[in-house]
Amino acid sequence: MPLAPMAPMLRSARRSGYAIAAYNMIDYNSVRSMVAAAVDLDAPLIVQVSVKTVRHWGYRPIASWVRALAEDAPVPVALHLDHCTDVAVIRDCIDAGWTSVMYDGSSKPFEENLATSSEIYALTQAAGVGLEAEIGAIGGVEDDKVVAGDAARLADFDECVSFCEAMPNLAVFAPAIGTAHGMYRGEPVIDYTLLERVAKTTGMPIALHGGTGLTEQQFKRCIGLGCAKVNISTMHKMLFIKGFVDLARDKPDLGEPLPFIAAQHDAMKADVMAMIKTFGSAGKAADAAAG
Repeated sequence: MPLAPMAPMLRSARRSGYAIAAYNMIDYNSVRSMVAAAVDLDAPLIVQVSVKTVRHWGYRPIASWVRALAEDAPVPVALHLDHCTDVAVIRDCIDAGWTSVMYDGSSKPFEENLATSSEIYALTQAAGVGLEAEIGAIGGVEDDKVVAGDAARLADFDECVSFCEAMPNLAVFAPAIGTAHGMYRGEPVIDYTLLERVAKTTGMPIALHGGTGLTEQQFKRCIGLGCAKVNISTMHKMLFIKGFVDLARDKPDLGEPLPFIAAQHDAMKADVMAMIKTFGSAGKAADAAAG
């Protein structure tokens, strides 16, 4: 299939009560593992890219990798820019073929976040590209963004409503509800009541950030309350490294690189498949593609 727009996929997911896995890619092999998992389970998929990864590999190489894999896959695959504060990067990703982008103005005062998000919303609407936007401060480390635990703050309900009213065609909305990027050092305290109120009042598909380390019960409760997109990054990075290291430990004399690439692929693919099953999106490719 051609690269898919994210917004209709997430509307279908929200309506049907499942969530779509949104994995942060690392390289071509990483994307291969994601798409292979989605194809095996007949599931929709969102391939996310951090700004750091975009700058490392380049806009057009990334777009060409994901586009080629998507075109050979019988499931919808969206290409999404994650947590970006640089409008120039957003423009370049749109020009290179991204189907959705995220502007993260959550570190700014509400009015400034709303004003800049609205400008980017107009840009994405004109380009036919989906937009994700965020309110509140999601703790932890994401790309070059570090939010210490004491600086994390939940989204304000009234601000969430005003934000979504100003941008009624957001592809997905990301309010901070207590999850965090990276590995959790304690039990995450998720404000399910806030999540439910925001989802019901705005009608928006909600993005769940900080998915690595949440339990199956936590995932399913958040999805049941309106989360249609679940972000996974840290675990994918860990398995990328672990697949290589484990094989090097088990076969220290192995000098051929391709088995290491295969080990990485298999480790990452297994996790993507497990999350797809947990999120309820297995067998939902046609539903998501229908929009």
